[in-house]
Amino acid sequence: MDKVIIVGTGVFGLSTADHLHQKWPTTRLSIVSRPSPLAPSDDISKIVRVDYNNVERMTEAVEAQKQWNSDRFSRYQRSIGRVVIYEQDDVASVQKINEAREELGLQSRALGGSTLMWDKFGTTTAPEPLTYVSAGDDSIVDWEPCISDARERAKNACTKSGGTFYESGVASLVNDGTRVTSLILENGKKIEAGSAQIVLAVGPWFTQLLAASDIALPPDGRTPVATGLFSYGVQMSEEQTEFFRDRPMISHHGQGDFLPPAHGCVGKITWVEPFTNLHGSTLSRVEDLSNSALAKYHMHKTIEWAREFLPALQGAYIASVRSYWDGVTPTQDPLIARHPQFPNLTCVVGGSYNRAKDLPTIGSTVVDVLSGRPVPDRYSWEPKREYSHRDQPHLVAGGDFADMEKEAQEKLASIVNHSSLGVI
Repeated sequence: MDKVIIVGTGVFGLSTADHLHQKWPTTRLSIVSRPSPLAPSDDISKIVRVDYNNVERMTEAVEAQKQWNSDRFSRYQRSIGRVVIYEQDDVASVQKINEAREELGLQSRALGGSTLMWDKFGTTTAPEPLTYVSAGDDSIVDWEPCISDARERAKNACTKSGGTFYESGVASLVNDGTRVTSLILENGKKIEAGSAQIVLAVGPWFTQLLAASDIALPPDGRTPVATGLFSYGVQMSEEQTEFFRDRPMISHHGQGDFLPPAHGCVGKITWVEPFTNLHGSTLSRVEDLSNSALAKYHMHKTIEWAREFLPALQGAYIASVRSYWDGVTPTQDPLIARHPQFPNLTCVVGGSYNRAKDLPTIGSTVVDVLSGRPVPDRYSWEPKREYSHRDQPHLVAGGDFADMEKEAQEKLASIVNHSSLGVI
């Protein structure tokens, strides 16, 4: 393979660069990169976990976890464990997780009550009628240096192979009906691409870019939908930081995800109430909505949740609000496949908010596609059979921003202490 152009330096693009340069060090590699705070790959911390409700995905996660313990990645992560909280309607998924764990020879997770929170945090007002599970082998990743180093490796790979690292986004792809012939960058430059293999790993901007390029989207069941969430940086005191440092993360299904500081004194809580942004069209669009009423209302919910489940955060405050997006497919399986009309265009998208942990591994699947080797059917453009499983059903959009924003404005009007929303 003589020439490859990777568009995007998120998890998929960077993992592809690592594996491609390792396999084909003489292939001329060029990368087009425009990191964005709206992308899930630009973050302060991530979770590495293995528990999924189907064996195929859990097998991948177990392999990824092994790689996080390797020499290249171990310095970025700490195994602090995680408490997973399930609502009554979600308890069946624990059984599916345990069935998958047993099939892989892993010990089943024990189901418990709110005493688990007392054991881990010493104080809580978490309600009893929920199911609490300890995943003691889960890790927190100090994501900023991890992704920064991965981008530096990608730049070096471009230099060593004789390629170019372009610091710009792509405005459109130009084609002649059978191949993508060039890339038009946002800075006006044009990259000739007719003789190259192109890996399109642009995350939640995928459908916007294909639409702007007049290139057909995947079938409905495989098209990733740009889906938004809000995440809140939690500024803690030095005492709180020390208290939470080696205590577990918390994932409350359909509500909050709490990660203590990976470094410094800022942790984060992500409120899990996702939405699309259709603007009356059929395509959801990426947009910074951090100043919206919905962001403020979700912050209110986040603080109320933190006060109930983590009283030790009292006095901490919301230091930042982040609007971010990922492409979510209906089954939450990524799309890793050649475009059927353009054999030099490989689409690698649809992380569905659960692929950061695959940074060390997922690029090998992309290299398999480029090599013509078989990959899992569920990653295909048109899978041979239907797949219904969703790894995290709460991360599929439950509404559209316009409707949720209107409701949030009404809700905020009834909150008395609106000015002090930021204090836990």
